Amino acid sequence: MDYELLLSSEAERCIEEQIRWYEVDETRGGAELADRWLDLLETALDTLRQHPERYGFAPENGRWMPEISIRQMQFKPWKTPSAWRILFVIDELEARVTVLQVRHEMRPLLPVAGQ
Repeated sequence: MDYELLLSSEAERCIEEQIRWYEVDETRGGAELADRWLDLLETALDTLRQHPERYGFAPENGRWMPEISIRQMQFKPWKTPSAWRILFVIDELEARVTVLQVRHEMRPLLPVAGQ
């Protein structure tokens, strides 16, 4: 079963920031690299749409927004050690996956609620 996939405004902002970061860095490929990254992200999101239950809980689960179950998919577009974490929630009743954020794994975890 395919789920509807929604991007939160925060996820869209994260994606746009990453694209801009690649675009301005001509030494690493610039706009071409940004396009490649986005294409690979879209492929990863298609996989998420088809099988979101395959992915485990994020370290933030139960801590950042305790009222929801936060999962993560690791997105690794390059043959480098670094990856991005796609944080998402599943709504089984609505057959919907909502992407909350797309974060580079080197960024700190989201803060605990109330801190």
